[in-house]
Amino acid sequence: RAKMAGKPKPMSQIKQLIRLHQGGAGKKTIASNLGLSKNTVKAYINKLESLKLDFNELMSLDDPVLESCIHTGE
Repeated sequence: RAKMAGKPKPMSQIKQLIRLHQGGAGKKTIASNLGLSKNTVKAYINKLESLKLDFNELMSLDDPVLESCIHTGE
């Protein structure tokens, strides 16, 4: 399982990543747009997909709840 090392990213940045991914942007494009490494983007996408929530459910989560979901089990 991928670990998201380093400093946790702001939830606004994670929600932007979700929007871009939902819109069909590739990992390289998302990484470039958000100033993240492609591996970081890949790790977040894998973690988000493992939550089994759809786009609207992810976007409706309060930031602390989303953050807790993303960083659980690291």
